[in-house]
Amino acid sequence: MNYSHDNWSAILAHIGKPEELDTSARNAGALTRRREIRDAATLLRLGLAYGPGGMSSLREVTAWAQLHDVATLSDVALLKRLRNAADWFGILAAQTLAVRAAVTGCTSGKRLRLVDGTAISAPGGGSAEWRLHMGYDPHTCQFTDFELTDSRDAERLDRFAQTADEIRIADRGFGSRPECIRSLAFGEADYIVRVHWRGLRWLTAEGMRFDMMGFLRGLDCGKNGETTVMIGNSGNKKAGAPFPARLIAVSLPPEKALISKTRLLSENRRKGRVVQAETLEAAGHVLLLTSLPEDEYSAEQVADCYRLRWQIELAFKRLKSLLHLDALRAKEPELAKAWIFANLLAAFLIDDIIQPSLDFPPRSAGSEKKN
Repeated sequence: MNYSHDNWSAILAHIGKPEELDTSARNAGALTRRREIRDAATLLRLGLAYGPGGMSSLREVTAWAQLHDVATLSDVALLKRLRNAADWFGILAAQTLAVRAAVTGCTSGKRLRLVDGTAISAPGGGSAEWRLHMGYDPHTCQFTDFELTDSRDAERLDRFAQTADEIRIADRGFGSRPECIRSLAFGEADYIVRVHWRGLRWLTAEGMRFDMMGFLRGLDCGKNGETTVMIGNSGNKKAGAPFPARLIAVSLPPEKALISKTRLLSENRRKGRVVQAETLEAAGHVLLLTSLPEDEYSAEQVADCYRLRWQIELAFKRLKSLLHLDALRAKEPELAKAWIFANLLAAFLIDDIIQPSLDFPPRSAGSEKKN
């Protein structure tokens, strides 16, 4: 990050006017007094220096701030200010996405929204302390939503507000609990979620057990297949009555099926577990559950939509490799939130700044008109 004053003015122009930042910071409780830090823009600048700025400690940030006449305060004072500013940084990041959504809103047809989450661990490794849940638009190649929770908060398809013009796409982590899928089955948005052959309570329309392996074995070799199933509540009556869904089995090509089965055997061998023969057999297929009607979306179209899911995985990798989101420096909860939100704000700003250059193809040397 370039720390020059000219560069900061350009960055600030993408976030908001100084007086607007002052108001939002006061409303969020981030700027209760102006001693040492004169305004909200300065507080934000210090937060970005500590987060995506790459500075290794609060002491380094305060030394840089004094050297460049940004602010004069101790590392302890900065710690208190950044802890109080955590929620405000999150609000600024959310506002950046809200402006983006207003500009790039869907104009026709269904909008695809990929959803996934990633774990963030505190310094020293060990178990993850935070989980970052995010939505991603594969059309604009930009994030659309985010929510930060502790690591105990499970994945949910309904975490973000639903709209009738969207299709949510998620991996098997979202397809292991019927209540997770039910929220969209009776909601506004459609869904495509990958499932495990034993991950849900599969029922027939009559309420009898659905023979998943019989269904897979009945498919023509190398051909896709589909049927309508009922999703049971896994014995939890409070979860509601069974609901219908469209089950699609996508047959993998022989070489990819072999890779899938080899990976499955390797992972279970490493964990000291024995793979069931049925599980190994099912690994030759990708099982998708969807609410999309058959007369509007063929099985192949549903599979094509799901194949776009790699984009959000790649986006998470960019956050971790370029902004080092997985290198959390803070252990104290509020300071950790401030660090994560500052990094997200920087990532969203970078996307917005470079997006105009991606909207038009570069002009080739031979495209100039000759006079």
